[in-house]
Amino acid sequence: MTVLGTLAIRDWDAGVPLTLDAEVATYVVDESTREVNVVRVPGVDSGLDYLDGRVPVLYLEPEDIYQSFILPCITFKASSMTPAFDRHPWYQWVARAPAKGATKITLPDGTVGYDRYENQWRATQFDISFDVQVMGRRRQEANLMMTYALRRFMPPGFIFKVIDSLGDVREYDAVEVSLSETSELADIADRMVAWTISFTVRGEIDLHETVEMPAVQTVDVTYARYQQR
Repeated sequence: MTVLGTLAIRDWDAGVPLTLDAEVATYVVDESTREVNVVRVPGVDSGLDYLDGRVPVLYLEPEDIYQSFILPCITFKASSMTPAFDRHPWYQWVARAPAKGATKITLPDGTVGYDRYENQWRATQFDISFDVQVMGRRRQEANLMMTYALRRFMPPGFIFKVIDSLGDVREYDAVEVSLSETSELADIADRMVAWTISFTVRGEIDLHETVEMPAVQTVDVTYARYQQR
């Protein structure tokens, strides 16, 4: 694992339940232990005893094991990822840290450093859009779930949380929050009351791998890139 924190595509998906203040619940199916993100919505009981009545938060198009009891639930999925070069004014090394196993050295002038460093190139900026759908059996149930979600995804914008590769929580702006009703009411026996919350996160993804370099080479390469600008 790198000594510098990075963000991958999957980390942004995981940011939705994190921002929803979800917690992980474990349960057993066919002698296999499974995990699912859940939230406790006041006034809403999922009817799932092994989740203590909490509402599951699922990636859109959940596994078959969820289908028979999908309501109520909250689903989510990234709907688009657009490079945002207007927020990416220049390219350069933006972070470095002593590489694993690096030797600490002291120069004659008293400067303390290491013989090898791990260097991280600037992350690529993306506008990442999400659709989060709250689905219930009844209007009141869906409204309560909608209220819970909007308190976390509050219009006109809010702070979206994501965890990087080092386990640190980062915060990013989420904007353009919009709401739409996506209920399916035609079949009375199998009706679904639903709302979709859409928003765009001003995020970033580390597409370049970190590079380990000797301390002197790190300075030389950075200076050479600066001269070429």
